[in-house]
Amino acid sequence: MRPMSLPDDDVRAAVEAMLGHPVRGLIWHAEPLDPHLRFHSVTAGVVGVHGDAGGEPFSMVVKQTRLGHDPDPGALWVSGAEPSHRHYWKREWLAYSSGLLGSLPGRLRAPHLYLATEPGPEAAWIWFERVEGVPGERWPLPRYAMAARDLGTTQGAYAAGSAELPDQPWLSHGWLRDWTEATTQAWPLVHDDEAWRDGRLDALRPLRGRVVETLAAMPELLAAADAAPRTVVHLDLWPTNLYATADDETVAMDWSSVGIGGLAADLDQTTLDPVWMQVRPGADLDALEGPIVAAYAEGLRESGLDVADSVVRRWYAAAAGARYTAMVGLQLEMVAIAEKVAATEARWSRPFADVVADRARVVGRALDLAEQALSG
Repeated sequence: MRPMSLPDDDVRAAVEAMLGHPVRGLIWHAEPLDPHLRFHSVTAGVVGVHGDAGGEPFSMVVKQTRLGHDPDPGALWVSGAEPSHRHYWKREWLAYSSGLLGSLPGRLRAPHLYLATEPGPEAAWIWFERVEGVPGERWPLPRYAMAARDLGTTQGAYAAGSAELPDQPWLSHGWLRDWTEATTQAWPLVHDDEAWRDGRLDALRPLRGRVVETLAAMPELLAAADAAPRTVVHLDLWPTNLYATADDETVAMDWSSVGIGGLAADLDQTTLDPVWMQVRPGADLDALEGPIVAAYAEGLRESGLDVADSVVRRWYAAAAGARYTAMVGLQLEMVAIAEKVAATEARWSRPFADVVADRARVVGRALDLAEQALSG
């Protein structure tokens, strides 16, 4: 779907909010940002706007969200019409327009909001800062740990009670549990010998028995993740959604799943997802995981929450173990669909078997973590 055109009056209002004063002689241009980005049904487009306002240059982003109408409402990535849905279509717009994302405690921040508009009954647009800095895909390893500590200062403030936990009805609740439930449609494939015959699954095959056992224990695993103290969670903090500014601020993008969840529920997106999603193919999982979990625990303590590293690791282990074990069936489903295999290979410029090999390493780590969490 092509991004919708931008009204002149809204561009002017956003620029004036950005610059802090009325403007004359406004000249502006807009173009899709990353037009090859795969949008799910909540996102209609992401548009960059730049220009000149009476001699002052400006640049911003417009994220165009909408209520999508999906052919399979039970699929993993779909648009939800109800605020309780894990992918409620208007959640990010409300998180910005309510002021929640503009008043986060601690050192993690969201882009600055300039304008929030509703061009139609099923459309909501967010006009915000175009963050200048180094994207997470290009970070050196130590910057991941710094981001985790910044995240800890923000989430710890809510858990420690120095910041009031929000209670708006549009915030997600139980997101990991709902998302895991959506993956169960592919779980029967784990028990199907025929589904495992494809040679491109060779790296995953030795893990099959442990996957079966962990899926059977999923209720206990999710309960262990739910035992963590409540905080504001992002739920999609993989490197593509993170920036480091010139002032070394950590800025998180894409708050479409923001809600209330357990401490450490966001960590696997920086420890395991860089390998799973091929941001750092072949990366050493120990080099990612160890410093990130430790730095996050430091951030929690800095915020005033008295908690040991071992306790934080237990919360992390439960959430990470659940998320990545639950996705094994989806890999078996994908390998049988030529179009999905081709799309994966085109996206990452790697053979599907190589992608699976990296994901098998992640699943192996997730199983280790799940077993740790389940052992107490």
